[in-house]
Amino acid sequence: MESAAMERKIFKMGNSLGSTYPKEVLEHLNVKPGDEIVFENLSDGTVKIRKRKAAILPDGIDPEFIDMVDQIIKDNDAVFRGLVNR
Repeated sequence: MESAAMERKIFKMGNSLGSTYPKEVLEHLNVKPGDEIVFENLSDGTVKIRKRKAAILPDGIDPEFIDMVDQIIKDNDAVFRGLVNR
């Protein structure tokens, strides 16, 4: 695999920081809008970026149901975290 350094600037997005991705990186990751990517901090100070692998659901499990549960968990994260210490 050929290696090429690419640069991007970090910019402010509301209260967060953000950046864009070079077209070549998106093509290499084979991502499209709506896909999720995972960042992994490595001990040598670099960051590994990869496309999140899609889960293979058992027969009879509707992907929409999983999406609903995922959204409920995200919406109520603080509540679930508060239950940990009870």
